[in-house]
Amino acid sequence: VKDAANLGPIVEELRARGCHVPIVADIHFKPEAALEAVNWVEKVRVNPGNYADKKKFAVKEYTDAEYAAEVTRVEDAFSPLVLEARARGRALRIGTNHGSLSDRIMTRWGDSPAGMVESALEFARVCRRHDFHNVVFSMKSSNPKVMIECYRLLAARLAELGPDWNYPLHLGVTEAGEGEDGRIQSAIGIGSLLCDGIGDTIRVSLTED
Repeated sequence: VKDAANLGPIVEELRARGCHVPIVADIHFKPEAALEAVNWVEKVRVNPGNYADKKKFAVKEYTDAEYAAEVTRVEDAFSPLVLEARARGRALRIGTNHGSLSDRIMTRWGDSPAGMVESALEFARVCRRHDFHNVVFSMKSSNPKVMIECYRLLAARLAELGPDWNYPLHLGVTEAGEGEDGRIQSAIGIGSLLCDGIGDTIRVSLTED
């Protein structure tokens, strides 16, 4: 939370230097840090797998009632950020990550593109219940084939849900690596989806100087 508060003077200094590029805060594990960050930046990214859930690698069979209760708990944790983002005119990126799906999603959907999509849609439904639509989706995986399948499935699901679910998609292969490997993986993953006409913003992940 202390680091998120420091975004205030960072953004102020950038603006004073004439830099008006939107700033995005990427938050994991700490809802209270996201609630602080949204005061200062134009967009906050949350990961549905760890925003309200703790991953314990536990296998539990949920009844429908238990599953619904867990979804309600997630909504209670996420709603304050949605309401704050709406009040301040901010954007939210719902960034599902293949490597951090919650135990609940893993138990019901498995380690699958379908599980990633459902994880994202749970959070999107909360946004929509609060009439908040300034939302971007991402489906990150370090495996380009998984990443491609996830985005294609998400695009198909959004099309099924109707034209008012036409939210932007943010493309990227996470932890792509460095050098030629990182560039090739990103080119394959992002390029394949662009050829499908899928994708609105792009992030290339390179772990190097």
